[in-house]
Amino acid sequence: MKNIDVEKKLIDFLNAFSDGSDLYWMPLVKLKKDISVASFDLDGIYKNNDIKLLEDVFRACDITKVSTFHMGQREFFQDISIVALLYEKDDDGYNFPWDVETFYFDSTEQWLVYVSHEGTISFTGKKIAEAASKCIDHAYLM
Repeated sequence: MKNIDVEKKLIDFLNAFSDGSDLYWMPLVKLKKDISVASFDLDGIYKNNDIKLLEDVFRACDITKVSTFHMGQREFFQDISIVALLYEKDDDGYNFPWDVETFYFDSTEQWLVYVSHEGTISFTGKKIAEAASKCIDHAYLM
């Protein structure tokens, strides 16, 4: 479903805190440093079957349901189980690392997660960035 309000809010956020002008692929790690960001090698996490590390981050922050916004297709979905998304598969493998240029968030507006085509996952917001830094092996740090 399309949601102009969500799209505008995300783009306004990126414009306010970004040094770049290309919003399509920009990993959140490039945001200005006054926002907590932790970025990891998502491809590596999935190749090593360490998906539980991602699940642990969301659990540590009591996040069970998320909304998603796909930048390329400008599609928005609400109230989806994050654990189900992490483990969803098709014939080619896990879908989550391949659903690139997608933002994950909830109504609290306290955190934002971004999956990029570069095989990264970025956690933005103090609590979730700290949880990611504690839960995810630093070998995956970007």
